[in-house]
Amino acid sequence: MKKSKYVIGLRSIEQLIDNKSIKINKLIVEYNPKNKRILEIVKFAKQNLIPIISANRSRLSQISGESSHQGVIAEVSRNLIQSEAELRSYIESKIEIVDSSSLLFLVLENIKDPHNLGACMRTACAAGVDAIIVNRSNSVSITSTVSKVACGAAEIVPLIRVKSLKKVLTWMGEYGINRIGTSENASENLFETNIKGHTLLVMGEEHSGISKMAQKNCDNLLKIPIKGNLSSLNLSVATGICLFEINRKNSIS
Repeated sequence: MKKSKYVIGLRSIEQLIDNKSIKINKLIVEYNPKNKRILEIVKFAKQNLIPIISANRSRLSQISGESSHQGVIAEVSRNLIQSEAELRSYIESKIEIVDSSSLLFLVLENIKDPHNLGACMRTACAAGVDAIIVNRSNSVSITSTVSKVACGAAEIVPLIRVKSLKKVLTWMGEYGINRIGTSENASENLFETNIKGHTLLVMGEEHSGISKMAQKNCDNLLKIPIKGNLSSLNLSVATGICLFEINRKNSIS
């Protein structure tokens, strides 16, 4: 089943056009645009027979909410956020294939800041993450701000909201997926630990990290070695370091 949603802002729509896998239903553009980037987007829409609707800036602001629309909004068709059951079916279909590429999942626990979620989605998309999993309660959902910060990734990477992260971590382990948690107090070093095969990375909120429940349900707890005086990294930066290191280790294993 599909529904419509809005992609807001120049960069996000440009990424959408470059991606080519998401259908743009229509463009909503401010009256008499002068911005060259908007004009290029309008040109693309005309060439591809995408309907263009003109609107005043107050209407654009009404649609975009708290996000800055920059004079253009795209309405797209995308799959509904996948359920936990669909995630299990996806994993089962992949792990049955001999010599299939390693699966990579990202759990974001208790992430309340839409900018953090959007940045992590963008990073996850670049790293080839198969799906992002968040807890239904105490976490932000996809909003216009998340979509804009994600720069098109929110339309590409599935985000699954689940009732119980503990349950997901448990059955992921039963499927043989390596569950890696992160903690600045961990004894194991990300860069010195052997990682291979299907992997689930668990990241937590910047100040508190992942919960004790998540730590208990991980196979390994790893830390990113810090050489400077700051004890922690921005969430999306730390997530990127971990995801790309996992990919690097899998590519040479």
